[in-house]
Amino acid sequence: MQTNATQALARFISKTGYDDLPREVVHETKRILLDVLGCALGSITLDKGRIAIRFARELGGRPEATIFGTKERVSSALAAFANGELMHATDHCPLLPPAHITPFVTSAPLALSEAKRVSGKTLITAVALAHEVASRVGLSLDPMRVTTGGPIAQAWGLGFDQFGATAGAAKILDLAETPALNALGLAGYIAPVPSHNKFLSSPRGGGMAKYGSAGWTAQGGVTAALLADLGYQGDRTILDGEFGFWAMTGSKQFDSQAIVAGLNENWKILRVMYKRWPCAGNLQAPLGALTKLVAEHDLKPGEIERILIKNEGQGLLPRFQYPNIDHHVDTQTNLAYNIALVAHRVAVSSDWQSERYINDSNIRTLMGKVVIEGYEKANEMRHQELVVEGRSYIERRPCFVEVSARGAKFTEEVEYAYWLSMDNPQYRATDEDLIRKFRANAGLTLPTHQVDRAVEKIMGIEELTEVEALFEELRA
Repeated sequence: MQTNATQALARFISKTGYDDLPREVVHETKRILLDVLGCALGSITLDKGRIAIRFARELGGRPEATIFGTKERVSSALAAFANGELMHATDHCPLLPPAHITPFVTSAPLALSEAKRVSGKTLITAVALAHEVASRVGLSLDPMRVTTGGPIAQAWGLGFDQFGATAGAAKILDLAETPALNALGLAGYIAPVPSHNKFLSSPRGGGMAKYGSAGWTAQGGVTAALLADLGYQGDRTILDGEFGFWAMTGSKQFDSQAIVAGLNENWKILRVMYKRWPCAGNLQAPLGALTKLVAEHDLKPGEIERILIKNEGQGLLPRFQYPNIDHHVDTQTNLAYNIALVAHRVAVSSDWQSERYINDSNIRTLMGKVVIEGYEKANEMRHQELVVEGRSYIERRPCFVEVSARGAKFTEEVEYAYWLSMDNPQYRATDEDLIRKFRANAGLTLPTHQVDRAVEKIMGIEELTEVEALFEELRA
């Protein structure tokens, strides 16, 4: 049954308040903020972050919102751009089905929340709605992943995130149902084109933007909401009908029930997953396996003769096989590089992508000892989960790692990637895990006492009568 999904989302955005959020949704939203703000703070000296900051600074505008990790304040739209790029600069940020959502949708409500001086409860509500809207729109379209092997759908991208960024911004502005409807209509017309296949099928696919600019989507969210607030009318049936957003983006199907069913009851945001290491999701399981081997057998880098990795098929696509590191974003799809850092026991943070490790001769030497192959078990599991079980995400990520050292072979086979499981509590990130991760990333920019205060403000954000109390801890 087809429904006016656009209208339903506009009503959801305008009517849902903090008191409508289940306690677990509030808590998960705080965890998301903790994680993604740490990612942003850890990225300001990396090229992608540095360029984004310079871009926003040079365009300037009215000083409304902070660029994280600096004392700079620029217009809300430019702050949303810069902070979105910072959040996504290291690919260390959360995942929510159907794919990457958090860095694309969080920066817009954050920037406007500072400009409008709203409460912590309002910000929590806006960020929760941003994730919920993006996830539901994304799940209404063709799934990203092909059932076996590595390729994805022919036309697939993150345009659905534009609706999430816009929803979060609209909530900060307290838009009524009709202006919210107009904002969503605008979002569909400024959403980015499907880019995932181009990104994955090219050795240098995406450049620094990867599969899309999180900053651009965030800036678009602010723009759409502000225009709607001024009376700009959008396409009020953007998601619906024969030529709706689904058709505009090349999807072969549209399931309106994926958007409207269980709104305000079945919260998709609770399915969020986190990344332990700053790199692509399909690299996480091998890194966990090697971490275990290095610790259990006290393996030293100089002892290692060869590391054989059998991993899921997506890791064999051209983007993941590109051997060079032209800029720090290339490290995020380079399994050999990240394996070398684990072997050298480098503490995990955004610093993994700094020039000192990229240019380290010992890291480069060990990279040359890494051999990567496909793993049929991973392909079989992908088919089981996506086709037989009908999941919209990959829960299990089997891989095999074999280290040749000391005249012996040390092996580890894993089924899950740390922090990327929804169903296995052993592999879920705890609050303590995420706080440690925040300290590691934010500590690259902020002094320890300020990091401590930031953790306290984020985890108690609902108590803040004005979010400025949080933002003052995010400036350096």
